[in-house]
Amino acid sequence: MKQAVILLGHGSIREAANAEVRSMWQMMAEQLPELTISGSFVEVAEPTLEQEIDRLAAEGMDRIVIVPMFLTRGQHLSNGIPRILDAMRQKYSHIQIDLTGHLGIDPLLAEIIKNRLREAGVAI
Repeated sequence: MKQAVILLGHGSIREAANAEVRSMWQMMAEQLPELTISGSFVEVAEPTLEQEIDRLAAEGMDRIVIVPMFLTRGQHLSNGIPRILDAMRQKYSHIQIDLTGHLGIDPLLAEIIKNRLREAGVAI
């Protein structure tokens, strides 16, 4: 089974912000070389989720797993992304398209916050 992972960012009019997200895509691709890892954006920047699914479908993927890089379940996760995925599943009925949970509120994120506090000189 040929499978791919799409790391889904929000997208920004600030290209520097998009570059940071792309850096995470690259980091994950380097850490998981056995997987086909790419990325896309929900809005403003490219590739869009639809464009990336189209590209991976053209490469013959059997399964595409989307990981939303969002902390909270807002409008995009509640409505926009499910609508996009419904349309893409209809377009590519032969491809399994799955959506993981979003990053959410996780103890690992709490550790990152503590690290940032230490970097700022806060004694914890």
